[in-house]
Amino acid sequence: MAIQRAGQVTLGKLISGQDAALRPMDLATATALGQVLAGMEPWSRLGSRAAALTQIMVPAPEQGARSWCLMCDREPAGTVVVRDDWMGGPYLRLLAVIPPYQRLGLSRAALSWWEADARKEGAKNLWLSVTEFNATARRLYETVGFREVGVLDDLIRDGINEILMRKRLTPS
Repeated sequence: MAIQRAGQVTLGKLISGQDAALRPMDLATATALGQVLAGMEPWSRLGSRAAALTQIMVPAPEQGARSWCLMCDREPAGTVVVRDDWMGGPYLRLLAVIPPYQRLGLSRAALSWWEADARKEGAKNLWLSVTEFNATARRLYETVGFREVGVLDDLIRDGINEILMRKRLTPS
């Protein structure tokens, strides 16, 4: 269960026994993560640049987005960026975990927190898109209840589609 303390959210223990948390994103961390993400799939294949990824992680207030750094034992391990109030619920703009911290349950912990947070706000849906060739992410999203609702042809790059996914939230 997530616990909030002074801007940080404790997500609990990962399958490795390490502590997981979220803290508000800062520019220095976003810049470092942007460099790493630009060299990783799917962003490298999409031609995403580090500066553009950094900008997503540090959104301007008028963009209606919130951004966090995923932490694993107090070390930056990735990011979560959410755009609030998009078609009856929040839209997951970016979820990324850098290689040393993958397969520990960090993405699943972040998704669980995001859903609980959206439920508290009365959201009816959770939304995200996943690049068609990102099979690992798509499996994760399907495992936690997301379903494909459409294909967004050539959204980011010609010849590569994004899959729009939705999770309906029923009252708990």
